Amino acid sequence: MIVFIAFLTLTALTLALRETRASALGRSRQDWTLDASGLLIQGALIPLLQSSLVYAILIALAPQLKGSLDISSAGAFLLNFVAVDYLYYWNHRLLHSRALWSAHAVHHTPEQVDVLITSRNTLWSPLVIVYVWANGFFFFILKDPAPYLLAASITASLDLWRHTSFSPRPAGPFHRALAFLLVTPHEHNWHHSSDQSYKNFGANLSVWDRIHGSYFSPERRPRSFGIRLDLDLKRKLLFPFRANQL
Repeated sequence: MIVFIAFLTLTALTLALRETRASALGRSRQDWTLDASGLLIQGALIPLLQSSLVYAILIALAPQLKGSLDISSAGAFLLNFVAVDYLYYWNHRLLHSRALWSAHAVHHTPEQVDVLITSRNTLWSPLVIVYVWANGFFFFILKDPAPYLLAASITASLDLWRHTSFSPRPAGPFHRALAFLLVTPHEHNWHHSSDQSYKNFGANLSVWDRIHGSYFSPERRPRSFGIRLDLDLKRKLLFPFRANQL
């Protein structure tokens, strides 16, 4: 419910403002197909995989683990918001490596950034994202998964927010304070820029980029977004590899 409310709120804001509305509604039919299919996968299929496929695998292989991890509510929350967030930092960074870039490149094709492009991906790309498997695993083994689920919902909502332009003024004190802790839309916009996609790999916390030297947050906004990917819609959805990669 938290994620759904966040999506509706950010979508309403996007459509209410003239500049963001024009950008959102002006995309091509191919881009609409990519974005809509990605949102469907992230919003429906991924939760289903976490609750059914991962559960079925674990109940078959290690039923004794079900509910075996009894930790505090704060610990369960931080397990997702901090520990899995750090796993995602390296997962995301690996997706930008030469070996795995094709599995992620479609996500970097939007020429404008708004909430609707959050889940633009090749259809199977979410399967190589750590959240799918880590969340399913911890939902299974935690005695009380509710705090972990709350953190996962906040993480997903922050992901929606990061893919917008609704960020405090970069030079202002509010942005500096917020960016000290969180990855804001300003930093993630730079990650989606045409020439700085190898920066700002973090999801929730900005500390991972700061520690590992990938933090990038100039006061100006990117001049352009997106990369050109000369593939048809079918290839983008299913097989985004180039001939010289096979």
